[in-house]
Amino acid sequence: MSVTIKIDHAHKCYGNNVIIEDLSVRIREGEFFTLLGPSGCGKTTLLRMIAGFNSIEGGDFYFNDTRINDMDPSKRRIGMVFQNYAIFPHLSVRENVMFGLKNQPVKLPKAEMAEQAEKFMKLMHIEEYAERKPERLSGGQQQRVALARALVIQPDVLLMDEPLSNLDAKLRVEMRETIRSIQRSVGITTVYVTHDQEEAMAVSDRIAVMNLGEIQQIGTPQAIYQRPANLFVASFIGRTNLLDGEIRMENGVAMLHAGGVSAPAATLLDEEKKNQKVIVSVRPEEFIITRGGEGIEATVVSSTFLGLNMHYFLRLADGTDVQVIKEAEIDDRLQDGETVRLQMKLGKINVFCEDGSRNLVRGVTNDNVRKQEA
Repeated sequence: MSVTIKIDHAHKCYGNNVIIEDLSVRIREGEFFTLLGPSGCGKTTLLRMIAGFNSIEGGDFYFNDTRINDMDPSKRRIGMVFQNYAIFPHLSVRENVMFGLKNQPVKLPKAEMAEQAEKFMKLMHIEEYAERKPERLSGGQQQRVALARALVIQPDVLLMDEPLSNLDAKLRVEMRETIRSIQRSVGITTVYVTHDQEEAMAVSDRIAVMNLGEIQQIGTPQAIYQRPANLFVASFIGRTNLLDGEIRMENGVAMLHAGGVSAPAATLLDEEKKNQKVIVSVRPEEFIITRGGEGIEATVVSSTFLGLNMHYFLRLADGTDVQVIKEAEIDDRLQDGETVRLQMKLGKINVFCEDGSRNLVRGVTNDNVRKQEA
């Protein structure tokens, strides 16, 4: 049985060092929910508070309607997958998977434990390695063993702490697809911690972007990428180009000026129209690059061929460096030193207030997401 997880006003400190000050979040039943942020932002601390491995200095944690603050970790019905796998080197794959079953409060008959272990080894495609010791397994196979051991006890919640960080790039892609597929098939509420933005976007139903112990934004991968709530989220999730800009009222019309070009702002912005400085965020794919016509003048500094796309590095007249991704075309590669023009896809760019704390684009929620009802 999956559960909802509710956290109200969580507070965590080590001595005088406050890690999490006041954090609230709701995680839905059966959801794949990711805590994403840079090192030291508090995401692993929060995960360990859910697991019962860290003390809770303030706030309330619930599984459904059951408050778990003082509940022993062994009674929380969680499965845990760690960064270092934490599988036992002296046990076989089968014995590692069965280990969790042997340590449950209610003991199963030996035959039933063997049957459950076989079921989850097959689910993870590791049944052929059942008698092998971990030293004879690849990193990806060891991670599958750790995942099978976590799921075989049929927990209510699956917690995963940077589970793919020790794998090479190809294996990470393979394993994230495996984890997502397994999570969907068993329907278990999953809380996943990572600092890898691409990984988070690939596996998550929703993402909570964290920084300095606070949740900056909660949303689907698409919503967070396309409409970040603030400048930190825009800069942390994927690549973006930042241009200094200004909104000016001209003949009763709000005009957005950035990068030496201007455009009407009324169709884009939801903020009261007034003269103000802004920061314009343009993803590399949100620039249109041409050899002539109107737009921001730029010089090609270098380029990289990425198969389907060309990745161009350019410099604007004021010295600002920008990146542009353009579909690769045969025999039409821009040359280093070439002068080009850039136009922004106005419907897709994001515009932030001068301090970067709020997105001014229409439809973006800028409420205090620490207290957001998810």
